[in-house]
Amino acid sequence: MIARRIVLHASLLASMATIACSDAQPKPPAPAGPKPPAAKAPEAAGQAAAPTVAGAATNAAPSAEPSWQLSSATSDATVIEVGGLSFPKPTTWQWQLPTMQFRTLQYTVPGPGGEDGGAAELVVSLFAGGDGGPIDANIERWVRQFRAEDGGAVVPVRDDITVAGMKVALIELKGAYQGMGAAAPRPGQMQFGAIVQAPGRNVFLRLNGPERTVELHRQDFRAMVDGMRADLAAPAAP
Repeated sequence: MIARRIVLHASLLASMATIACSDAQPKPPAPAGPKPPAAKAPEAAGQAAAPTVAGAATNAAPSAEPSWQLSSATSDATVIEVGGLSFPKPTTWQWQLPTMQFRTLQYTVPGPGGEDGGAAELVVSLFAGGDGGPIDANIERWVRQFRAEDGGAVVPVRDDITVAGMKVALIELKGAYQGMGAAAPRPGQMQFGAIVQAPGRNVFLRLNGPERTVELHRQDFRAMVDGMRADLAAPAAP
């Protein structure tokens, strides 16, 4: 009898559990429709590849005051505007989209043609504060990129001047040039360089290319530096 009561009791409990499960409320269905798309990172509209030290090879714009005017493909072809400064230039120096980081602006400079008269390039790099590194360290880096005909070191021609109240270091180099990432040095190259020490920022300018082409634009480069103006104040914040 005891065993029979145990069996009946177990059977009753099982029936009650079945009834409880049948009375439970079903879960609501998942909402219909596709899932919302994942958020995408914003893209920088019209930002050029640019931009470590001036003239180095990488791909991000250097730090600069965003409200300053910056020359573009549609700007006045007779002027370079960068970092609150303006520089006169020949109209034949054509704006290009910067191909490396730390190149704020880049221009193609035409040559006379022929095997040793190909195009040169003007590179402009803007750095806020001391981001570009010490002036003498940059000059030394430029010097190390050149070699004399016998493979030895070249001796730079340097001139320190003042334009529009700002110090400017002028550098002239000549020889076999091997820039960053180049497989081998290119003989017969030349560079005119200028480093402008403006308040709160430095502007680096380099005209680099075949010696014959760069020499052809010697007066143009010096006129660009001597004609620098610093009256382009950044507009007031709204």
